[in-house]
Amino acid sequence: MITEWVPAGTGADAIDQSLLQRFAGLAETLKADPAAVISSVEESELNRAQSWLKMPEASWQTAISKLEEKDLFPLAVFFTLGEMKLPGWQCGASNPAIWLFRYMKANNLSPAKEEIRSLKKLTDNRFIPYGSVL
Repeated sequence: MITEWVPAGTGADAIDQSLLQRFAGLAETLKADPAAVISSVEESELNRAQSWLKMPEASWQTAISKLEEKDLFPLAVFFTLGEMKLPGWQCGASNPAIWLFRYMKANNLSPAKEEIRSLKKLTDNRFIPYGSVL
């Protein structure tokens, strides 16, 4: 699949808070039925979110700080599973879930270790949850 490249720093890649909240609400559905998520979200929204995957951590930290606490872990789940189940969402060390986990850790909002272990079992991204050790 060939997608359109959108350069970083353009207005086209501004992170949409309402779409992030919607994705947080779809995390459990993505676990069970990726096709349901793909059909319930506009292709343009998935493409826009896909363009955010390579954005720098600083851009994400600004967006993450505006989210409600209850949305943080589900959103990390969504991006972790999205990388595995949504076409073109492979992002490795730049997965936004990593920025979410770092934010939660820095603000003493980390989920239980068992939740993190369970999530790690669902991905082959070795950088989840906190990124590269170097």
